[in-house]
Amino acid sequence: WIEREKPFKSVAEELETLSRQGDDFRRIIEPQKGDAIFGLATFLESFDIRTAYPLLLFLLNAKLGDEQWDEISTLLESYLLRRAVLGWSTKAYNRIFLNLAKSLRAVGARPEIVKAFLSSLSGESSAWPTDEQFFGAWQGRDTYHDLNNAKLVHVLSRLNDTYLTNRNERVQIDSPLTVEHILPQTWLKNWPLAGGESGLSFKELFDASADDPRAVATRRRDAALQTMGNLTILTQELNSDASNAAWAVKKSKLLTASLLPINQQLHVYDKWAEDTIAQRSKELFQKATTVWPAPLTQPAPTNG
Repeated sequence: WIEREKPFKSVAEELETLSRQGDDFRRIIEPQKGDAIFGLATFLESFDIRTAYPLLLFLLNAKLGDEQWDEISTLLESYLLRRAVLGWSTKAYNRIFLNLAKSLRAVGARPEIVKAFLSSLSGESSAWPTDEQFFGAWQGRDTYHDLNNAKLVHVLSRLNDTYLTNRNERVQIDSPLTVEHILPQTWLKNWPLAGGESGLSFKELFDASADDPRAVATRRRDAALQTMGNLTILTQELNSDASNAAWAVKKSKLLTASLLPINQQLHVYDKWAEDTIAQRSKELFQKATTVWPAPLTQPAPTNG
């Protein structure tokens, strides 16, 4: 590229550029709190999206202000996180980010250009999911298994921050956080079904008829178990302690030990079942759309 395009007037200019970009690259791979790119860089690391690094190097070279970085970081994270929640492919990201950098180089590195470019993409390989698509996956997709612990901790931590106001103390949590199922994965012993009867074991489910009421209720619960509405974040110690206890016991432990606002919100739920999981999922989704906004336009879904 250097031999063909001859972008540098001298070897000295080339070395200065490489040195500067080396410093910029270190900002990306070793982000520091207080740096304007900290949020976006830590998100990309959590979601293992390093194909965006050339775009970040370009943006760092563009000398953006902090406000522009905030806007562009929000747009890029929304685009990528919504796609991750839907389980859409990451294969085209290298091409998408390079084309975005070309567009910004031609017309200027401005947030509105980033939003227009990403909003113009279509098909599952490239599109920015709409609110309708995002909610469908948020409410019904097995996000626990589709997203790993680091990704879910990032999502739930960002949602936790939306509950903070200027009246809250700023508490720094040094202990690593882990994802916890509020309705536990091993729920048969302490969590009866809505009618008070016990759920069916895997073998009992296999042998039951498709229309058996307990089988239907058990499958419905198992489907809700792994969705976003049933997940929260705790320290590992509290996670292990709360574990599979019945809701009355678990709720008390959560509210007593956890200072996170996302957990303190659980005080309003006297019971925890499929309907409350769906309700909390909707509440969290409303928060999610403020953190990860929708694209500029809302094109019809395609299968491209």
